Amino acid sequence: MDKVYDHVQVLRGASFEVPDGAVTCLVGPNGAGKTTALKALGGLVRPDGGEVQVDGAAPGTSSFPLGHLGLVLGPDHWVESRTGFHSLKGLAMTSGVPESRVRQCLEEAGIAAVRDRKVRTYSLGMRQRLSLAAAMLGQARNLVLDEPFNGLDPEGVRWLRALLRSQAEEGRAVLVSSHLLAEVEDIADRVVVLTEGRVLAQAWTDDVRRSSGVLVRSGERARVLVLARARQWQVEEHEDQDTVLIDAEIEEVQKAFSQEGLSFTEMRQASRTLEDWFFHVLEEGGQES
Repeated sequence: MDKVYDHVQVLRGASFEVPDGAVTCLVGPNGAGKTTALKALGGLVRPDGGEVQVDGAAPGTSSFPLGHLGLVLGPDHWVESRTGFHSLKGLAMTSGVPESRVRQCLEEAGIAAVRDRKVRTYSLGMRQRLSLAAAMLGQARNLVLDEPFNGLDPEGVRWLRALLRSQAEEGRAVLVSSHLLAEVEDIADRVVVLTEGRVLAQAWTDDVRRSSGVLVRSGERARVLVLARARQWQVEEHEDQDTVLIDAEIEEVQKAFSQEGLSFTEMRQASRTLEDWFFHVLEEGGQES
C-alpha cells in the first residue's frame, strides 16, 4: 500500500501478511510508517495506492466491527471525564455487546478495581489496559496493537505477552507494532521490518533464529583460517582476536579440527537473535521471507 501526507510519502508499496494463529510483529524505527499501516488496517485512513483486506474484506465493512477487528492505537483517545467502566460500556452499547462482557474485559485487563474512577486519574499503564480491554470487547478474530507495551510496568508487560500468546493460540491473527525489539523477542512468531515506509523483510522467527554457524575460540587462529579456506568455509571475524564464526555444521567443524590436530577453548553452535537479524536487514536493505 501507498500513503502520502502533505506531499510526504509515508508508505511506499508496503505489503505484508498477518496469518491466523500467530503473533506478527511490525518492527522499525520511529517514523517508519508503522502507525499509518495499522490505521489503514483499521480503516481509519485510506491508502492512496494498493488495497487493504482483513479476512478478505475491506476494513470497516463488517456488520459487527468489534468482532472483526480489535484495534489499539494508544492510550490517549479516551474522554477523561468518564469512568473506565462507562467508557467501555458506551462502546459496547453501540455494538450490541452485553454489559457482562464489559465487566469481564475490565477484569481480564486487570483494571476492574479502578473501573469507577475517571479516566483522567488513570496512569498511562491503566489507560493502555483500558484500550486493550476495549479491543477485547467483541472477541475479535483479529487484533492490531500499536506500541501496546508503552506505559506498562514489568508486571503489565508480562501480562500482555501472555495475553497476546493466548489470543494467537486460540487462532486469532495478532499484529503488534514496536520499535523496541526486546519487547517482542519472546512473543513474535513472525517479524516484518518496516523502514521509510517500505517493507525490507518479513520472516518467521524460527527461520530468523536458525543456526548462523559455529563459534570457535582457539589460540591457533592462523591455522583455523587456513583450514577454513581449504574447506571453502565462510568465516566472520570477531572483535575477540581468538574467536571466529564459521559458516558450517558443528559436526563438520569438529571432525576437521580433530583431523588437523587443532585445539580450541570453545566451540558451539551460534544462533541469530532477532536484533542481529534486524540490523542485518537494515544494513543490507534486502528482502528475506
